[in-house]
Amino acid sequence: MRGAIIYNGEKYQETGFKNEANLTEIFEKNYKSIISEKSFFIPLAKQFKTKKFKNYRESIGDGFFILWENPDVPVFYIVEIELTSHSLRHILPQLGNFISFIQSATTDERMQVIDYIYEIISNNKGLLAKIQQETGKEARYLLDEAMKEIQILLVIDKIDIDLSIGLKHIERAINVKIRKIEISSFINNKGKEIILYSDSEIEEESDAKLPKDFYDLDYHIDNKSDGVKKIVKEFIKYTQKKKVDVSYQKHYIGFFKEDKMIFSCVPKKDKVIFYSKALIKQIPIHKSLFKRDVRKIGHLTNHLPTEIIIENQSQLKNLFSYFDKVYRKF
Repeated sequence: MRGAIIYNGEKYQETGFKNEANLTEIFEKNYKSIISEKSFFIPLAKQFKTKKFKNYRESIGDGFFILWENPDVPVFYIVEIELTSHSLRHILPQLGNFISFIQSATTDERMQVIDYIYEIISNNKGLLAKIQQETGKEARYLLDEAMKEIQILLVIDKIDIDLSIGLKHIERAINVKIRKIEISSFINNKGKEIILYSDSEIEEESDAKLPKDFYDLDYHIDNKSDGVKKIVKEFIKYTQKKKVDVSYQKHYIGFFKEDKMIFSCVPKKDKVIFYSKALIKQIPIHKSLFKRDVRKIGHLTNHLPTEIIIENQSQLKNLFSYFDKVYRKF
């Protein structure tokens, strides 16, 4: 059943998409409004193969997507564009092939992808200048950082319940994040179009409908460096000395005092990013800790305004001291 939208007294009828090329065209035209102005989509089919991953003939993605809303944590996506009319037997194995590449690719094989994309970006002088201006980083460095943790972006017209369940269990079991964008097109009798979309990055931030133990500590620190694992475990251990509840969400680990999240952390390959409820000016932060006001920067816990990056255990003492002040204030 197709729906309709009434806007300013006019009826817009849902049209559906003729094929994947039609959906790709809509996404390419609107991706900056849907996701971020600080992003770039390369609609280019590319096979993914590694020495360990032999079944690559079916692993052809629909493009690449680079997001630099938070310059310290840029994101690189392999893009898959699908129609819900395709069966689970087609969609899930295709995503599985990308996951196999992500998990088995060597540093050299990832570098080949970086070289390939950097060459495309280098031919766009305006894009090179935009990345430098908005991030303060050179595009090659940004790609190197983003490629440390590759994610998947699934663009689709509709996710039914079976596909939704399948994707969630894949993410949890294999620990590869899949961002889902659902897009619908509506047109009135004058040919004017309205695009309706939903973004799992926003909808799944709380994961309120999932069982409390759906995600756990292992989900967040699997495949991370030993240093990162120690930092996260030590911080959790320290918070347990107080009345703090630890909540494992899809994108972050939240630390709650009563019903308020006062801290969160996002483990990355070689660092841990913490977010605090306190504004930078509210509570002093030791000079050894890199901190930043991220109220206007996209990140995974947008309601926490201060970002602190921890790269080694020696910084934990000062982080603990700061956490104590935040705990007392809130």
